[in-house]
Amino acid sequence: MFQEERLVKILDYLNQHKTMSVGEICSFFQVSRDTARRDIVRLVQEGVVTRTHGGVALPDLQKELTSYQERLIDEPTGKNVIGEHAAKLIRDHETVFLDVSTTVQFVAEHIQAKQITAVTHSIDNVGILSKREDLSIYVLGGYLHTQNRLLYGPSVIEKISEIRADKAFIGATAIQTDGLYYPYEEDVRVKWEMAQRSDQVILVADHTKFTVKSRFKLDFDHVDIIVTDQSIPVDIQEILDQKNITLIECQTHNPQDGVEQS
Repeated sequence: MFQEERLVKILDYLNQHKTMSVGEICSFFQVSRDTARRDIVRLVQEGVVTRTHGGVALPDLQKELTSYQERLIDEPTGKNVIGEHAAKLIRDHETVFLDVSTTVQFVAEHIQAKQITAVTHSIDNVGILSKREDLSIYVLGGYLHTQNRLLYGPSVIEKISEIRADKAFIGATAIQTDGLYYPYEEDVRVKWEMAQRSDQVILVADHTKFTVKSRFKLDFDHVDIIVTDQSIPVDIQEILDQKNITLIECQTHNPQDGVEQS
């Protein structure tokens, strides 16, 4: 069993039992204590668990472990508008990467282009696009992460490296002045590989991503367009201007005053 698969199972166990000892890891996965300790170190380094005497526990605050379904309902209006605007960038017959992201999922829902090929490792994107008979879906295979509803592992990276796409639609956990941030190292590797294999990279992110932090960075140099739902911080806007990154601020309708707002 790959370490990544064990880590997912450890997190699933923690979500049910809150704590897990070194001995339980050894028994559960039939691994040595050294292997169990390496798994613990990896999880602690990524900030998703806290170390306890003899094992690990979930931190009191687990924003980045929030389930995919719960993240989907955060800022639903903004994400829907972003998805609608971003989907218009797709042209007939193009090949597009669709990242695992609740905002990218809204892009998938709004695609109108015909005869495209969609490449994704998101279970939800596959479900949405499978209703269309006028496009092709290429699923990047790997291990199933049930909580985040995605396929992961070395085979996902390998397959991406074999594909050339017109566009890549990616999400982000956090956006700071020096780049995009994600909770897991593999997230960055997947986004990086998609960017290298695409003619154009479109980041879709609602306004809340500009006010939070995460751990692993992807440079702005890999992004061509950012689609968001509100005005962004001035310091980040200046960086985007310097790097010639196009910013699309979608207009959303405010039902309270009946006017369009940026």
